[in-house]
Amino acid sequence: MQGSDSVALRAPVTVSYARALVRAFGKTRGERDELLNGTGVQLALLEQPGAQMPVSALVALAANITRRHGELWPLSAAAVWSTSLQGALDVATRTAPTIADALTIGARFGSTRAPFIRNQLRKTARAIQIEISPTVAMDDALWRAVALAVGLNVHAVYVQLLEDAIGQATLQFPWPPPAGLERLAPHFSCAVQFGAAAFGFEVPKSLCTRPSPFADPELHARAIEALEAVEKPRSDSEALARIVENLIAARLPQRLAEEEAARLLGTSRRTLVRRLAETGHAFRPLLDAVLRERARAMLASRTQSRDAMAAALGYTDATSFSRACRRWFGERGGRG
Repeated sequence: MQGSDSVALRAPVTVSYARALVRAFGKTRGERDELLNGTGVQLALLEQPGAQMPVSALVALAANITRRHGELWPLSAAAVWSTSLQGALDVATRTAPTIADALTIGARFGSTRAPFIRNQLRKTARAIQIEISPTVAMDDALWRAVALAVGLNVHAVYVQLLEDAIGQATLQFPWPPPAGLERLAPHFSCAVQFGAAAFGFEVPKSLCTRPSPFADPELHARAIEALEAVEKPRSDSEALARIVENLIAARLPQRLAEEEAARLLGTSRRTLVRRLAETGHAFRPLLDAVLRERARAMLASRTQSRDAMAAALGYTDATSFSRACRRWFGERGGRG
């Protein structure tokens, strides 16, 4: 695996996509477990608000779905490509001054929300295009499925912005039409072209000067600030500590070992130790911090016995848990 590909696979991505996918295609516990097989992610992580996971886990999940349901599975998972799942990116795009500005925002920040793709803005004499490519290795079937999901999301955004002119825009795919092409028609109001030079979305320049129907300078500025705040930690290894914490929390009551965390992140234990140390972190204190915050919440709720809390955090007995609480919170926290 190339170094840049390895870095992209370790990049953090919101669990929102995975949560929506598992809910769409995992109707039973057995189906959900099968979908998550090989991802290194447990269901508990998907239910944590604001949690993140490595891109590698999301790619593995999408591959499992593609094998089970075929390349057109995005047509059955509307929640995955809905604009509401895009957070600040959707707000920043819709509230941009013009269509051209919206395309620029999409090209700049698309990979901030979805680090498994990269976007490049291209301008010709007649059109502005966002060209989209994967940041990690995917087999052809998986990339076609992911590209369809991305294309559906792009369409959902620009059908609002272009309104009755959406038919002049073109979504382009660089492969032949899929079997079941007729199923796509109800989902797209723009033109759809197969056999194109690249995967992308193209808008004629005559439409790009149009003001956005949702233009809002103040809201736009705030959304850009939010995206820049997300973009900054992704530019260094600080985000790795948050992913490790999420993996630790998702594995409880089992204790995630350092070696296993490294394997889930697609790296070696030595590299994980080094990358955490670059931002002043180490695995053991991260584990301790997760246990401490879980203990704080359970003690505050007063709904569980000491034995139950100890078991939930992976302690062998209530005495070990109480000893840890005294270390974290003083004598008061350690009392039974």
